[in-house]
Amino acid sequence: MRDLVTKFLGDEGGNASAQFVIVFPVVMWFFGTVFETGFIATRMVMFERGLDIATRDLRLGNDPNVDHETLKRAVCENSNILVNCDRDLILEVVELDLNSAYPQNQANCIDRTEEIEPTITFNPGGRNRIMFVRACMVVDPIFPGLGVTLGLQRDNTGGLQMVTYTAFMNEPA
Repeated sequence: MRDLVTKFLGDEGGNASAQFVIVFPVVMWFFGTVFETGFIATRMVMFERGLDIATRDLRLGNDPNVDHETLKRAVCENSNILVNCDRDLILEVVELDLNSAYPQNQANCIDRTEEIEPTITFNPGGRNRIMFVRACMVVDPIFPGLGVTLGLQRDNTGGLQMVTYTAFMNEPA
């Protein structure tokens, strides 16, 4: 019996498999975390780009009848990478008072569990007015249980809230 135990413990067959089982999950976790971080950053950059391009027309007064849906559509068209943008995006446009700072309240984001959209303020403002635009979009992570997404705040559906904003002054007439 002692010889069998010694032979079993001395056998080195399967060492490569043991190393693979230990190292492979760590390497895949690292790969998934890097990929997810890069993809979230890419979505955020495209989201900010779309908002900047859309508000340029608003700032110049090219469309005097702009409304929430028109601006939302423009942001989505200029943010090519965002999935379900028309469903998961909310914009707020408010006039800034020169004696105050940016709005301090939380951004209004869509609640995908509810059928009712939150109340938003959309006031494109008049000429020579300083305007503040804040956009919130809920996106789903690719790997919800890996790396960077574990530390980010999520809504009740598991989505991540991306918030961006811009300010501009409407051009004079």
